[in-house]
Amino acid sequence: MSNLKQVIMSKVLKVGDSVMWRGGFGGAAPLKAKVTGIELCNIGEKYGEPVDSVEWSKVNCIVVDLDNDHWARGHQISPI
Repeated sequence: MSNLKQVIMSKVLKVGDSVMWRGGFGGAAPLKAKVTGIELCNIGEKYGEPVDSVEWSKVNCIVVDLDNDHWARGHQISPI
């Protein structure tokens, strides 16, 4: 099954999922990272309500903590 089909089927980002992350506000080369925390935020804010999962359709309203000691806004990550 292709990755796109898996994403369409799951449609949910969960703590523990691996993602492709782009540092430098989304401009750097993509690197693989694991999500260690998710916060549902107002657009443009860094802190919000911690959640265990969120639909990929709401990814622009989240901030994630990653296992590489970085955090990212939702537009900086994509499913693997």
